[in-house]
Amino acid sequence: MPYQLRRSHRRRTLGMTVTANEVRIHAPSWTPRAEIESYVRQQHDWLHRAWTRMQARAPQATAAPAREVRYLGRTLALDIQLALFSEVRRHGDTLRVHAPHDADARALIHAWFHARAARLLAWRLARIARRLGRAPSRFALSDARTQWGSCTRRGHVRLNWRLVQAPLALIDYVAAHELAHLVHLDHSPRFWAQVAELCPDAQARRAELRSMSGVLFQI
Repeated sequence: MPYQLRRSHRRRTLGMTVTANEVRIHAPSWTPRAEIESYVRQQHDWLHRAWTRMQARAPQATAAPAREVRYLGRTLALDIQLALFSEVRRHGDTLRVHAPHDADARALIHAWFHARAARLLAWRLARIARRLGRAPSRFALSDARTQWGSCTRRGHVRLNWRLVQAPLALIDYVAAHELAHLVHLDHSPRFWAQVAELCPDAQARRAELRSMSGVLFQI
């Protein structure tokens, strides 16, 4: 069972708080995770009774209808279920979202994508930057609604977090496009030649990304 864990340097014993929306486990900062898991299992019966009482007092909500999302070019069935805690996990071709009745499932899904985009886009950018022999001075995620990336004169590169929905080949094209701006901060023939050097079939990938843009910007 998922739960919210709160550690404190001041706390000396394990404890548990149950509200209508969540269960909070309070633990000393030094307590091993295995000991915390064992404590939660030992409190299972009491937790079940307390949670049942809380839910009887709170309005119940039904699970949202199943939808689909994209991740790295694959279609994932979106399974949203009412639960005690907020948790988003991928299981094969399904993205399972567990959320309390008053939680914003859309925000939870966005946070899941953001977390993966932060790591994955940085990895692909660094991979292509090594081939270029130049790296951006700073990298950040973008939430722009009209562009996939940007590069400033100072070498700050931003990539749209929604790119994590696209296949790696398209992510690499956008990364190559923005990194090429570190050499040519324009869209001159020299710039496009640099993009082609980093991404040989850049034009085909660019066209594919344009055709997918409407779908990728739905979230």
